[in-house]
Amino acid sequence: MIWLKKVLIGFQSGKGKFNLMQKIEKALLLIANLNQDKKNLDYRIEEILNLCDTGKVDVEGIIVQNLKKPQRSYIGSGKLQESKREAKALKIDVIIVDDELSPNQQKYLEDFFKIKIVDRTALILDIFASRAKSKEGRLQVGLAQMQFLLPRLAGQWSHLERLGGGIGTRGPGETQIETDRRLVRNSIKKIKKDLEKVKTSRNTQRNRRIKNSFNISLVGYTNAGKSTLFELLTKKNTLSSNMLFSTLDTRIGKVHFGNSKKCTISDTVGFVDKLPTVLVDAFKATLEELKYSDLLLHIVDCSNPNFIRQIEVVNELLDDLDLEKKEMLYVFNKIDKLNENGNDTLVQKINQFKELLTDSCVSISSKETINIELLYQIIQKHIDTSYNRVIEYTFK
Repeated sequence: MIWLKKVLIGFQSGKGKFNLMQKIEKALLLIANLNQDKKNLDYRIEEILNLCDTGKVDVEGIIVQNLKKPQRSYIGSGKLQESKREAKALKIDVIIVDDELSPNQQKYLEDFFKIKIVDRTALILDIFASRAKSKEGRLQVGLAQMQFLLPRLAGQWSHLERLGGGIGTRGPGETQIETDRRLVRNSIKKIKKDLEKVKTSRNTQRNRRIKNSFNISLVGYTNAGKSTLFELLTKKNTLSSNMLFSTLDTRIGKVHFGNSKKCTISDTVGFVDKLPTVLVDAFKATLEELKYSDLLLHIVDCSNPNFIRQIEVVNELLDDLDLEKKEMLYVFNKIDKLNENGNDTLVQKINQFKELLTDSCVSISSKETINIELLYQIIQKHIDTSYNRVIEYTFK
């Protein structure tokens, strides 16, 4: 199955039509659709196109193969030959694969195509690297990149020149690949040490901040509108962006409610389907902020037809972080888009899903400030309930 640019030009995303004309590198996308999962194929295509758009890649076409089981070469030999012909005809610079490749698969495809191969993990890491602004953010992304690179070093020596490899750096009897691995391991060790210092400082600041305070954290899928809501609640005028992973560094603000209890709110990095394990591990220090929250606001882009899958992705990651028992309020954001599009089927789907929730929920629009007062009232109830629990515990 092949999509070429003339088809992709009209491909609709949540942000509108993709502008595929003014990018840096020309790419061909490969997707192995295991078990012929037609239901989620459109969702996968839309998401990888979003990631490519964010990564400034000019997508020329997509090749999909339905498979019953994973292949050593990622897709079958016949489809590989077809892909090679397309890549040559379209003068492709890079092949992008919508899965994380094993080191062997990566090398096999590089040898076969003779051009750059970028898998989903490498693409996301590249986007994170372009978004990292703070020292902690750059360290975390750097750690993830190094951990991802280590098992893939064969044939990647040119990438390590900036690490200072070469004459004078090699140990006794080391081959070049052994030297490269040692350099990367040393870099990982140094970054971890630097991150420990940052973590110690963060813990000191957090302990001072959360004392006698009700603490709220925003979680959700990337581009669900967390940053817009954060700025609305904290009355900060920082310009939020309609793009993936606009927030990498945790932002902390104060929120004022009717009661006298102090309240802080934190905005965390957005999640995404198949978020690389190396990134989750690297960002654990940042995500640790969630463990000290009294309430999680799970922000959902309810205008996205795949909102249920996005909720599942976020909840699975929260489970992995042992946060499944945290008190949670589902905030269905962007209801203004539902009204604009008149999507009755999606509205019905949202209402049915809400009935299944055991946690409380509210529908809002951060952009148009719809139902924000209702959100305040619901949060106020959570604060009051928490405060009463503390009073009750104190007098037991």
